Amino acid sequence: MQKIGERLKQLRKREGYTQKQLSELLEFQGNSYSSYEYNRIKPSIEKFIKLAEILHTSVQYIVTGKELSIEFQKNVSLFPQRLRELRAKKQLTQVAVANILNIEEVTYQHYEYGAYEPKLDKLLQLAEVFDVTLDELMGRNRK
Repeated sequence: MQKIGERLKQLRKREGYTQKQLSELLEFQGNSYSSYEYNRIKPSIEKFIKLAEILHTSVQYIVTGKELSIEFQKNVSLFPQRLRELRAKKQLTQVAVANILNIEEVTYQHYEYGAYEPKLDKLLQLAEVFDVTLDELMGRNRK
């Protein structure tokens, strides 16, 4: 199974960027982007979205390798706001979502207030709970 870093490398090469160029586009100091390709660190939600835009793909593809046939608008909703909207749409309480994720309620509250950012495994669970793509979960809006 291909890892996130391998997909990023493949996409970067397809688009004709160097690691240094992507580091600059992501506003990193030095060549920090290479840490993504070597799977040392995972991008933040903001960086996932920016990478998807730069590399002309979806966050869903970067993370899972599954292509989407959806186009997204340039405007992006803030993650905490999107999380609250999706939870309200499913008529779930913060306690219910926290229980589904097997985390403390206060941890989930921190996600909705923007104090913490969920790790990738929790993002995948949230997308499943709310029946949306990772892109939609992270605030990218369908065209």
